[in-house]
Parts: sequence; C-alpha cells; structure tokens
Amino acid sequence: MIPPDPADKAYRRYLFAVIVGVMMLSTVDRHIVSILVDDIKLDLDLTDGQLGLILGPSFTLVYALSVLPLARWADRGVRRNIIALGLTAWSLFTVGTAWVQGFVQLFIMRMGVGVGEASANPAIQSLISDSVPPEERGRGLSFISIGAVLGIAVGMAGGGWLNELYGWRMAFVIAGVPGILMAILFRLTIREPVRGASEGRDVSRETKTTLLEDCRYLLSMPTIRWLLVANLFALLYSTGKTAWEPTFIRRVYEMGSGAAGTWYFLTTPIPSMLGLWLGGWLCDRWIRRDERAYLWVPILSLVGSMPFMLLFLLWPADHRISLGPSLPEMPVAFFFSILSSVIGAMYSAPFLSLVQGLAKLRMRASAAALFSVTGSGIGSGIGPLVVGYLSVSFATTYGNDSVRWGLVWLSTGFLFAAFACLFATRAVRGDLARARASSAEDRASAS
Repeated sequence: MIPPDPADKAYRRYLFAVIVGVMMLSTVDRHIVSILVDDIKLDLDLTDGQLGLILGPSFTLVYALSVLPLARWADRGVRRNIIALGLTAWSLFTVGTAWVQGFVQLFIMRMGVGVGEASANPAIQSLISDSVPPEERGRGLSFISIGAVLGIAVGMAGGGWLNELYGWRMAFVIAGVPGILMAILFRLTIREPVRGASEGRDVSRETKTTLLEDCRYLLSMPTIRWLLVANLFALLYSTGKTAWEPTFIRRVYEMGSGAAGTWYFLTTPIPSMLGLWLGGWLCDRWIRRDERAYLWVPILSLVGSMPFMLLFLLWPADHRISLGPSLPEMPVAFFFSILSSVIGAMYSAPFLSLVQGLAKLRMRASAAALFSVTGSGIGSGIGPLVVGYLSVSFATTYGNDSVRWGLVWLSTGFLFAAFACLFATRAVRGDLARARASSAEDRASAS
C-alpha cells in the first residue's frame, strides 16, 4: 500500500475528481429511473404505487441488508479494489435494465444496483478520511455528495433527452457503460492509503473488534443515535423529492422529459452542489471555535430551506417570467427551488464528517454504513414510496397535482431532522472527547 503524501495536493485534487466521477455514475444509475417514470409506466403498464416500490424499496431493501457486511470488508480489505468491483457490478445491472419486460424484472435489476452501490459509499468515506488531513475532512467528504448531486443532474437532464431521442431502454444502456470504464481507471490510478496516516495514527495499535462490537461502541454515543434519527428524516424528504420532483415538473408544468430534466438540472442539482461545498467549508471553519458546528450548520440548513421548499411546491404554476425572446418562460416557483437547494444541501458534509470523527480507524467504513442504513436504507426507501402512495390517494381530489401534495406532506421530515440535531448538540463535545480518549487507550493497551 502507498501512503498518501500530505503535501501531495495535486494527487488529492485528482482523488476528489475521480471520487466525484464515481459518485456521479452511482447516482446516475440510481436516479435515472425518476425522469423516465411516466414512460416506463406506460410501456410496462405499471401504477404509481408500483413505481413507488421501484423508486424506493427495490434499491434500498438490498442496500440496507448488504451495506454493513460490505463496509466491514472495507474496514479490513483494500478499499480501492472493493470500490472498483462494486462500480462494475452496479453498472452491469443498469445496462441489464434495458431488457426488462415487467415489474418483477425491473424490481430485481434495481435490487442488483443496490448491491453494487452498497459496496462503494462507506469505503469511499473511509478512503477519503485516511487521505486528507482532519482539518480538511469536511470539504473532502463534501465531494462525495457533490458527485452524487451531479449524478442526479446528469441522470435527470441527460436521461430525459436520451429518452426523447432513443427511448427509455437505450437511456439505461448509455448510463451504465461508462461505469465499467471508470472502474478500470479507479483500480489502476487510485492509491490505497495507510489507515490513520492523515492523523499520524497507527492502526496496528488499535484493538481488533467484531462488527457487533463496532455497532455497540457507536450506538453507545448519544450523538450517533440522534444523528441517525436526523439523517433518516432528512433523507426521507430529500430522496422522496429527488425521486418524484421530475415527475412533479412534467405533470404540473406539462413538460416533456427533456425540458423537465433540464429545468430540474438547473434549479436543483446545480445549486445543491454549491450548498454541499458551502456546508463543508463553513463546518471546517466553525468547528475550530465550537465543535457543535457539526450540528449547528445542519440545523441552519434544514430549518432555513423549509420556507423556500414550500414556496416552490405551492406557488401557482401559471406564474412565469420571460427570459428573452428566444428562451422559454421560467416558472417563478423555480427561483424558490434554487434557494432551497443551496440552503438545504448544507447539512450533508457536516453529518459525514462528524460520523468519521466519532469512529475509530478500523470502523470508519462500518460507521459510514451504519449511518447509511438508517438514511439510505430506511429514509431513502420509504420517502419515494410514501410520495407514490400519497399521490395515488390524492389523485381523485387533485389530479396531476397529487404529487405536489405528497411532497408537501413529506417536507415535514426536515423539521424533525432539525429537532434531532438540536438534541445531539448537548452530547457532541463529550462524545468527540470520548472518541479521542478511546483511540488513545487502544494505542496504550496495544503498546
């Protein structure tokens, strides 16, 4: 294994660029189905309820079951190889989706994407944490979310136009093939960092533990418990919105998949990338004075974005602004979407950075996986499903506006997440001190 050189900023920039690429492909493959919902529904004769299962549980069911064992592998094995293998697997399942003929086959293919992606995110968080200094960790980990959001943008906009040009089946093929090439690049060019090198710590001095012991250690901290609750509620809404917002735009604003995907690209993922970086930057600066900033930044993000979310969802669809003689009119509501996207994305990097700071060296991937199980496994799985079934129940009363009201009801998840963060602020400084003391005790006992 090649230890990362702390002074090698050029390599770190390259690492971040590749991580952005991997996470982009991950979320393209995961979310491209959202912009294709109505076309898949028509072709395969599906209901909104079935599509809610496809958008949520089909992926997250397997993801939740496999992420902890795969993260344990990443805590013991070569993370670079595990990430490359997972990338290959989910890309192949994405390509295979082009040949499905019904609900069951589509469900199985989405499950396959979940297995592959479960191997990547925890391993990437662990790899970055050992590749960058702690004082840059918030910004470093923000590139994971930036890549994910960029993938949503590319998947929605690109998938929409590919659908109009070549059909939804070919869109899955074009989305999946680049992942196989990226897997080769990742395996050949990314270094496997020495665990603890970025902090001057020696992993060989840490006591080896089982997965159950790791989970017990992490869950013994009040901060982790409240953080799991906060992440669940935050992703309950954000993933439900991500999965159904393109359909909301198509139905309420009567757009084709290409136009809806483009507007979504400009008003949600692009502004969110700015918010993700700002959240990591603000957290890295603020924690020098107050370690509770790991939670103050998310509270500001979650609460501050709520009014703009509701304005975006409820503003009349016929209120539009002319952008010029040769450009389409822009709905006024989309301005509120931009503001809510910037502010609402700022919670992500502080969450990831705090989890890594509370974990021991050989449990960083497991800690990321435990955090992911509640968020991606439960919140992400339930969010799209809830919106789908709310849309069905509201359809008689609201027609095409039924998706709008499903998203409005689900938006309360951000408020519950903010309350959970507030409770966590009471314990975070003590738990961080305990994590540092526990690592010191492990090193002393090993020596």
